[in-house]
Amino acid sequence: MQTSYQPTFSAPLASPPSHSLCPILSGPTACGKTGFSIEFAQQHSIEIINADSLLVYRDFDIGTAKPTAAEQSGVPHHLIDICDPLENFSAADFVNQARSMIAQIESRGKRALIVGGTPFYLKALCFGVWEAPATHPEFRSTLEPFTSEELHARLTSRDPKRADDIHPSDRYRVIRALEILEFSSFQTHEEMLAQSSPLQPNPLFPLLWIDRDHAELESRIQIRTQEMLKHGFVDEVIRLQNQFPGARALNSVGYRQVCDYLAERAPSGRKIRPGTAGLADEIQLATRQLVKSQRTFLKGLTRNLGDRLARRFVLNQERSELERALVELYSPSS
Repeated sequence: MQTSYQPTFSAPLASPPSHSLCPILSGPTACGKTGFSIEFAQQHSIEIINADSLLVYRDFDIGTAKPTAAEQSGVPHHLIDICDPLENFSAADFVNQARSMIAQIESRGKRALIVGGTPFYLKALCFGVWEAPATHPEFRSTLEPFTSEELHARLTSRDPKRADDIHPSDRYRVIRALEILEFSSFQTHEEMLAQSSPLQPNPLFPLLWIDRDHAELESRIQIRTQEMLKHGFVDEVIRLQNQFPGARALNSVGYRQVCDYLAERAPSGRKIRPGTAGLADEIQLATRQLVKSQRTFLKGLTRNLGDRLARRFVLNQERSELERALVELYSPSS
């Protein structure tokens, strides 16, 4: 169970000036973003804006570790449960709604904290939205018969560096990367970025991201997985498959592994334990792969933003430093 803490600073924050900063709190899965952000927000009258692409969908609750009703009642949360699972919610949608929500929150004399780690949401917020190549449903349908591992291997053969940035279980991002390579003139993702118009980081969105020591985060992933399964994750997936077949979020980490378990699809190239023990192993493996890619992304984003706009904090060792940095960002002089 996550230990509570007593914040060093608890004074009310200043009313927001025009064009005030709106910090982003991010970090890899299971690092403790939700717990920290809720405690900080309660102490400082902050409202939270979600930046996790799965939390926008209704009914995807257990596998996303969505903040509970009790947690959301204690602190106003925004951009959670705003879409049906079959709807698309793009990075541009996120940026537009996040900006609108920030304005609404500040009009009430409050401040906002953006919490989450979806890469294309954060990049769009920090650097602006670029016009991505169109999707091609016909091409995507040709990829359906292949496993996520087979699709990732195909991406590796075409763009090894891009494949290294995407964990093999993230089926949607793998398919999207293959789609862009197939229907654009670019040979690699890096080439596409190099030829895109360079954008300067938006100074209104400083990034603070948190991490854990390897052993501690591994333990948290194991506990989180067991808690999800204990609280009915498999039943949630069965219900979602029946109500929203084809929902893209069913290909995300955790959900994809439960789908494979229910379909009795064994992973290629390795044996797993029978029953839910093997399912737990698969979810933990996919989560570790996700954490690796999230850390890679956040380190790259930190380099691109620079020391003035991005900082990393290790919990619990640097908890007080993290809170101090947040309070300073909300101060009138920032």
